[in-house]
Amino acid sequence: MGDHFVSVEAVNTGDQPIAITSWGIELPGDRRMFVTRGENWATPLPHVLAPGAPPARFLIRADELRRVEREQRIPYTQMRPYIGLADGTVVRADRSVPLA
Repeated sequence: MGDHFVSVEAVNTGDQPIAITSWGIELPGDRRMFVTRGENWATPLPHVLAPGAPPARFLIRADELRRVEREQRIPYTQMRPYIGLADGTVVRADRSVPLA
C-alpha cells in the first residue's frame, strides 16, 4: 500500500507573476505547521508562478496530519492549507484539509 498525500494547488489568476516562498497548514491558536521538506515530485520552493501557468502543487503526507489530529486533538476541519508569498502575503485555501 502506498503513502497517501494531501495536495495543495496554487493558481495565479492575477496579471503579474507571484513568488511562492513557503506553504503549510494553519492550525487553531494562530499556529502554523510548516512543510520544510517537500516530496521530490512536488513543486520546489521558492517558485515563481506566472499568470495562467499550470498550478504549483505542494504535498504533505496524510500521516503527518493524522498525527496532529490524534496527538493535539485538532479536527481536520480546523486545519487550513496556506501559501506564503515573497511580499509577505499569506493566501489561505478556501477549504480545510480533506481528511475524515
